[in-house]
Amino acid sequence: MVDLVRAAREELLRVGLLGDVDVRGLVPDLIVRSWRRSISNSVAATAVCQRYHEVDTDTVLCRAAEPVLERWQHQLADTGTTLFLSDRGGSIVARRTSDSSVRRRLDKVHAAEGFDYSEDSVGTNGLGTSMVERRPVWILGSQHYNDALAGLACAAVPVTAPTGSVIGSISLGGPIERSSPLMLSLTREIGQQIEERLRTVARPQDLALAMSFMRFGNSQRPTVVMDRESILANIPGVPYISVTSHVVLWELLNAHDWTRRPVARFPLETSGVEVSAQRILDGPRPHFVVNFTGDRLAPPATGSNTTATTVDRLLVVEGPAGSGRATVARDLHARLAPGRDLDTFVADPATPTPWATVKTLLRGGTDVLLRRVELLDEQNTEHLSRLATNHRRVTDGPGVLLLTVCADGASPSLRRLLDEIGIRGRTQALSATPERVPGLVKRILDTVDPRRCHTLSPAALQAFMQWDWPRNVTELRATLAELVERVPVSVIERRHLPKHLQLAPPRRRLTLMESAERDAIIRALEATDGNKSEAAKLLGVGRTTLYRRLRQLGLDGGEDSL
Repeated sequence: MVDLVRAAREELLRVGLLGDVDVRGLVPDLIVRSWRRSISNSVAATAVCQRYHEVDTDTVLCRAAEPVLERWQHQLADTGTTLFLSDRGGSIVARRTSDSSVRRRLDKVHAAEGFDYSEDSVGTNGLGTSMVERRPVWILGSQHYNDALAGLACAAVPVTAPTGSVIGSISLGGPIERSSPLMLSLTREIGQQIEERLRTVARPQDLALAMSFMRFGNSQRPTVVMDRESILANIPGVPYISVTSHVVLWELLNAHDWTRRPVARFPLETSGVEVSAQRILDGPRPHFVVNFTGDRLAPPATGSNTTATTVDRLLVVEGPAGSGRATVARDLHARLAPGRDLDTFVADPATPTPWATVKTLLRGGTDVLLRRVELLDEQNTEHLSRLATNHRRVTDGPGVLLLTVCADGASPSLRRLLDEIGIRGRTQALSATPERVPGLVKRILDTVDPRRCHTLSPAALQAFMQWDWPRNVTELRATLAELVERVPVSVIERRHLPKHLQLAPPRRRLTLMESAERDAIIRALEATDGNKSEAAKLLGVGRTTLYRRLRQLGLDGGEDSL
């Protein structure tokens, strides 16, 4: 017998994403929309799910769902059905079934804990499609996009948090021969019970965020409301938000002195976006309302005698050693001379500077970066001065000369030369510009981990932003290279970091009392080998009090520690 539903899907695959297929009365519109999304995402229609992630079962969703799943597993025993719970990314975080034969059948199609059943992973399926459509779905047999699921039927509903966001989905599925449309009613009831438990255990802080979002959200202006764990964004604000921007904003906003300036305004590093933020004290903990206010112009050259012609051909980046001067110089070169090669030389008192080679390259139209110019002695400074003077006189197709220098370490004659040339870009120590750390981490990882096997978790990235980096980019690069070499898993978490990074203090200025308290907690944790219960006894405080102070003082060290 011909499977007309499967034939319709095959016809859609044949005519392409924008093709027209007449499925009226055969396949629901919801299913066709999902098929088209699956084709758009290049989802395999035959292979079983291959994406697998380690799942966290200690989440708000899992804790709320656990007793509900246990109760319904007993009630559904001997029905041949299985309960699935997925997180917001589509990964199955719980599976409940009492039938061993069904369990083996599900294992063959990787319908098990840890496997990714989002729609862009396996195509049309209950768990993934219900979250995309934000509504209950009933998917029968060949309506699944993947052939491996054609023998199954499933009902699914999205699970919504009290704030209104979809945080997962619940599905009741099983072999098609045991299926019934009543499964959809049961799944709705199970989903409602989970959502009721979520409302019962909802943090007062979540409700405070939701209230602030309704109060300050503007449908036209990019706006987010955030605390250390959550972000609510309107549609215009969504493009500005990522894991990295959450970490950066949280650190910058906590470091701001709200007693002196009730509104914080600053540019997001390298993004061309201005941020305006205010602190909201309503609720159990402070949180922030953040607006993004458009592009900012590139800063003008700061040198007093800098002309357009000089800037284009002779560029100076000034800042402390190790502060990323070469990175800024290369970015400047890439923007002004895209696609052109850049030869790099480093001034070294122990090695003669190849002035003749530099001069030949520049005359031939090759761009040159000369780093650490502050290390030049008087004689070599004289060479540089003559080279710069002659280079600015040439008008026909010379290369660009870029210099990096620390003015504080330069000789008087070199400082006079810098005053004459002008400074095009400046850098600061990483301790003064923590917002640069995420971008530098990404660039350095691309270098030390060319296969891109590793990334930093949000909590680890936060620790990187909190550390002062006394040796600046050199220390940052060495730390990342060591972690890539040592950590066997793809996500580098806070627990993998060196101890001094795990214990890095918050960016905000601690009071003397807080500093003393922080030191005492660190000593207690060291004395008890990290046992928090024993440390609380040693400090003479309750365990709940210790956990709260660990969060407030930046010592919790967990992956939810933003």
